[in-house]
Amino acid sequence: MRVDASVIPDGIFGLEYTADRKKTYRFFAFEADRATMPVVRSNLNQTSYMRKILGYRDIIARQIHKSHLGIPNLLVLTVTTNERHMAEIMKLLSELTDGSAAFLFKTMGALGSFDQAPTLTPQILLESWLRVGFPPLCIAVPSADYVK
Repeated sequence: MRVDASVIPDGIFGLEYTADRKKTYRFFAFEADRATMPVVRSNLNQTSYMRKILGYRDIIARQIHKSHLGIPNLLVLTVTTNERHMAEIMKLLSELTDGSAAFLFKTMGALGSFDQAPTLTPQILLESWLRVGFPPLCIAVPSADYVK
């Protein structure tokens, strides 16, 4: 059985940093997860967060972001609706990869409301994002921690 592990992010963007008069860049695939899709399914041809993780892991390992988008690095930002769901996804990532600096997580309760679009606040940039097997990372701050 062939599995299509391609992913389409909810958004993609880059940030430019200047430190010691040198410019560096980080690029991000943004996933807004409203906890409506299962984290794991037995059939990988169906949508699940596991399928997304496998797709992004393949993209990063094979450096497809470089060849297809011409960007030097890629981090995956997942904003989800609650701590429990985020912990489930992070546990799965730990099982699949033993941790990865490229996957970052944050919760935002308003994301779960379908009544209105969530209001993004500066905290999405200024507060640290959680990672599996690595210390949290504030994406607003230039750092050698993950700029490749």
